[in-house]
Amino acid sequence: MSSRPRVLFVSKPIAPPWHDGSKNLVRDVAENLVDAVPTVMTTEAFSEANDLRPFVRVEPVYREGGGFSPALFANARVLSRLLRGEPHDLWHFVFAPNPASSAAALFAKRFRRALGFRGPVVQTIASAPRSFDGVARLVFGDRVVALSEWTRGRLVGAGVKGVPIEVIPPCARAPEVPAEADVEALRQKHGLFGKVVLYPGDIEHSRGARNVVSAFPGMLSRHPDVTLVLACRKKTPRAEGAERELSDAIARAGLSSKVRFVGEVASMPTLLAASDVVAFPVDDLYGKVDVPLVLLEALALGVPMVVAGGGPLEALGDAAHVVPLGDDEALAHAVVTLFSPDARARAAEAGKELHRARFSPEVVGRAHDRLYADALGGGAPRSG
Repeated sequence: MSSRPRVLFVSKPIAPPWHDGSKNLVRDVAENLVDAVPTVMTTEAFSEANDLRPFVRVEPVYREGGGFSPALFANARVLSRLLRGEPHDLWHFVFAPNPASSAAALFAKRFRRALGFRGPVVQTIASAPRSFDGVARLVFGDRVVALSEWTRGRLVGAGVKGVPIEVIPPCARAPEVPAEADVEALRQKHGLFGKVVLYPGDIEHSRGARNVVSAFPGMLSRHPDVTLVLACRKKTPRAEGAERELSDAIARAGLSSKVRFVGEVASMPTLLAASDVVAFPVDDLYGKVDVPLVLLEALALGVPMVVAGGGPLEALGDAAHVVPLGDDEALAHAVVTLFSPDARARAAEAGKELHRARFSPEVVGRAHDRLYADALGGGAPRSG
């Protein structure tokens, strides 16, 4: 073994587009490791012309990028790589727990153990399962990483025991501050005048969009010159129907002139910069990392936000206004409060500082270096 341990990441293909929180997490952690040598699984095309940092090794395990929720081991090439390829010193799986993937990972671990591999296996719970009932059966790692204290508590409550569970938050690069001309062009394109409230989230699994729309009349009564922007990427065919239902409800309430459906935008940082407040009162983060990518980018850009309590987003602490889920009055009041220049400035600085101190790739990368060193310390020979 070299003096620097070799880490093999097992995840979705690490390749563009970069709007998936879990694969961005792998990319950013790998690029910010100092003490370990990372290898990531990518696509054939990206492996030939990738723009990752030179020390990040790539293996073209996948033929193509796949969708938002690919079955990790539906591609037999991933499993074949684990069974036959160079084992490295440590495996790090990063995906949402599900029966098929966990069973395949456990099989690969046992198979390589029988051949002499003794490296530790780290398992990051990249996003919460639909239910934590029975999740203990899906845990196969020697070390488990939860992305928030909330998820750690749910894992312990579901009976996960006998394995260390460490909390290491997700991370995101700080976006470049968009040019003012680009921000103004986006505002003109979508007719965004006055104050802008942005909901940049799911429209299918979560009630977040409906919760914002429900609270919107309260925002208008307090500040008539406000526009609501719904930036909801259509991940499945069901999204069309969900958007249509919400649009009909908005029309019945007489709010259509004050609401914009913008779908997937070319530059989320530009839309964030064009917004005064991000409203994110979600009840379900299924399929997302515990603090979604868009919120991490909002923190880095200093865009104030309001989130619902009772879940992992409470990890945002003083950098976000936390309101009870389903409380329209509290949501409307918190949003309008952040229209104040003083309140906005305080929230912006708190968000930037939290991103630097807790959610930056540099900080999270070092946390993984320490995790790997601890997992490897004093153990038996790792490679067989």
